[in-house]
Amino acid sequence: MTTKTVTINSLITDYAQDIAAEAGLDAADYPKTAAGLSKLLTDVAHGISRIDNIHSWLTDAAADLDALHRVDATSDQRNAVLARVDARLYEAHYDLT
Repeated sequence: MTTKTVTINSLITDYAQDIAAEAGLDAADYPKTAAGLSKLLTDVAHGISRIDNIHSWLTDAAADLDALHRVDATSDQRNAVLARVDARLYEAHYDLT
């Protein structure tokens, strides 16, 4: 079984524009960085009810992205954080689109 390699770039490519568009935003207005993606997710979540699962997935993914600077760039911990963000964005994307 092969495992998917998740990077900030792949998260942006796979999810940012579709998630932004659902909130009437443009992903191009945000830096293509972990911080930029986190800000986008936070902005989108701001317009979604707190009782909605999508809100939780977006805010949890944003918090994980904000924490990335505290882990080693090549560590298994970083890969685990990115995989967790990917799973949350997959769920949010699925429900939004």
